[in-house]
Amino acid sequence: MRSDEMKKWVCGLLVLVCLGANAYSQEGGRLPGSQPLLPGAGSLEGQRKQIFDYFNRQIGAAQDKRDETWKPDFSSVKAYQKSLEGKRSALRKMLGLIEVDGKAGSVKIKKVGEDKKFVVERVTIPIVEGLAARGLLFTPTSLGKKQAVIVCPDADIWPERLMGLDGVGETFARISKYLDGKSVVYVQQSIERLVDHPYCEKTRGKDRRSILYRLGYVIGRTMPGLDVQDTLAAVEFLYNREGVDAGKISVFGQGQGGMTALMTAALDTRISSVGVSDYFDQRDRCWGEPADRRLRGQLVEFGDAELAALVAPRKLTIEVSDLFLGGATNINVEFDRAARFYEGLSARDNLVVLKRRIAKAGEQLLLKVDSLQVSAVRNKHFEERLAWLRKQIDESEAKRYARWDILKESADKFPAIQKAMLKDYRKMTGELPDDGTPMKVRSELALTNEKYSIYRVTIDVRKGVSVFGNLVVPKNIKGKRPAVVCQHGFGGYPNKITGLGMKEDTAYHEYGRKLAEKGYVVFAPMLLHISPSEEVSRQMRQANAVDMMRLAMPLAKTERVIDFLESLPYVDKGKIAYYGLSYGGYSAIWMPPLLDRLALSICSGNFNDWRSKITSDEVNTSYLRHPDDDMYSWDCLNRFTHPELIAMMTPRPVCVEFGVRDGITSPEWTAYAWKQTETLFDHIGQADRIMLTEFDGPHEIHGVETFEFLDRWLLDKN
Repeated sequence: MRSDEMKKWVCGLLVLVCLGANAYSQEGGRLPGSQPLLPGAGSLEGQRKQIFDYFNRQIGAAQDKRDETWKPDFSSVKAYQKSLEGKRSALRKMLGLIEVDGKAGSVKIKKVGEDKKFVVERVTIPIVEGLAARGLLFTPTSLGKKQAVIVCPDADIWPERLMGLDGVGETFARISKYLDGKSVVYVQQSIERLVDHPYCEKTRGKDRRSILYRLGYVIGRTMPGLDVQDTLAAVEFLYNREGVDAGKISVFGQGQGGMTALMTAALDTRISSVGVSDYFDQRDRCWGEPADRRLRGQLVEFGDAELAALVAPRKLTIEVSDLFLGGATNINVEFDRAARFYEGLSARDNLVVLKRRIAKAGEQLLLKVDSLQVSAVRNKHFEERLAWLRKQIDESEAKRYARWDILKESADKFPAIQKAMLKDYRKMTGELPDDGTPMKVRSELALTNEKYSIYRVTIDVRKGVSVFGNLVVPKNIKGKRPAVVCQHGFGGYPNKITGLGMKEDTAYHEYGRKLAEKGYVVFAPMLLHISPSEEVSRQMRQANAVDMMRLAMPLAKTERVIDFLESLPYVDKGKIAYYGLSYGGYSAIWMPPLLDRLALSICSGNFNDWRSKITSDEVNTSYLRHPDDDMYSWDCLNRFTHPELIAMMTPRPVCVEFGVRDGITSPEWTAYAWKQTETLFDHIGQADRIMLTEFDGPHEIHGVETFEFLDRWLLDKN
């Protein structure tokens, strides 16, 4: 800092000290030391664009990092494969693949029919108990060992329809060439992106894949992983099957099946070649693809070029149709990125791109199968996965208990356990990289009266990202006062909390204003809890692609709000609390464990049995019946639900406010989770730090016992 700048800074500081706290409560202008508020500050559209652009920059940076870190050993094919072993392990982990022990049972084969060229059989391949791969096997009637082709259909079709066996259409033309009498063809049964099962109606119109994606993601399983698991089982089956040349097993996939084929070939080097039709592309917009493709941290290590690197030097044929090219992002860029791996192995000829026109029909097969039988197989395949995932969900509570062993260890061991929990939780949420952005504050006085002043404020958080909010400062502050961060819920905004410009009452009952009238400094930030649900889900998918929860952005914004509050001379740094309703109540549970400068937290209208809240199919309030994808966090049920999150806040006090007529949760779910919380806190000797307050009301701020809770811990405690 130059000497003249230093003098100005010191003089400004002396002025503030002389003026005291009331300088910050002035009735005109803006907060001292702040810059003027920019036009449009706090607009929803502006905030959305900031977040969208920020995560897009992170996605772009992820590709640059992949280019830097993917530097395999090209000295030989063997050295190349060895140098990428860790990448294959990372891919398996990202997909949530199952450890197969080979004890699930024997393969079942049932003949469907035959003609002069083929015997058609239905194959069931056990993977683990309760889960099997299925497909139709076309075996040529001619003798001798044959090459084998595994066909992975797109997400809107099943084997019998693809092969023209259900009497509706003809064989898919792209598959017809494999029916040459020289190849064994296995057409894989997958899960369709279709809404044609009774369970789809039960979950308010969600398709088969979306249902399984949601139930699987929270226990560390993915839909792409389930697809790949089936294909790996098919590879194992064909590799050991008599009449198949084990050295000539290839995989071909169309659309969603292209994703399956590419990832399977990346993992299993026994596959000699792979064909990917209408899928291979630059994945920087993976957040806009079907939600069931969601993979945590996908772009940190894997674009399609990196998957191609795991296939190299084997043959990879990339097909693109005219229709696909119309919606593709940048195939040529991704192809060039993939080419460097093949060139490094002197195998450039094994990477091929073919452009083709859409051709749907091939030869007509004479064999037909019963449509009811086809429907039964499709439904069984779906229902089996549904039951298997639900069994793991049921077992998640015991796994979570065993993971942390809080109740089995003595209370004096809890600090070490808590430290491990926080480390794991920080990894789960992810965090916005610190780019050195200074805390630039902009403000304008919006309202002043005899009790308080309200300022509109923006605070820079990261480059291009700021947090907007209402600061409410009580009049005639003497000394340092406690502060409360008051968080709105889904579709809310700060004015509902502070009363600024409000003409009607809301579920918030202007509780921020009421707290200011009691002498608390209040900041009501506008976070990402905004409608519509599709917007929130998109932000979640963007964050997920670069290995973060969407929560990472609100965490960074709230951290900066705390920085700001601590900078105010009339705020007691050790007495900053958090109080949120609904989605703000969600924040009050999920954020404070990682914001250790918060003195306490109050959750209103959100605390519940999280496992039931996100997976129940019996209660309307379950998120399984709602459009909100944001609530589905990677492997969360095996690690953290509300009792564990509250335990990580210890020894800071936590209060839960619950209206018995609240439609967001239920008395049963609240009681169930609270009993778990009480048991944990009784064991670690912190029972006096938690409080549940119920009131006869709906989904709203009650603000009676919670206000007393704030007073007790922030005013009565020294």
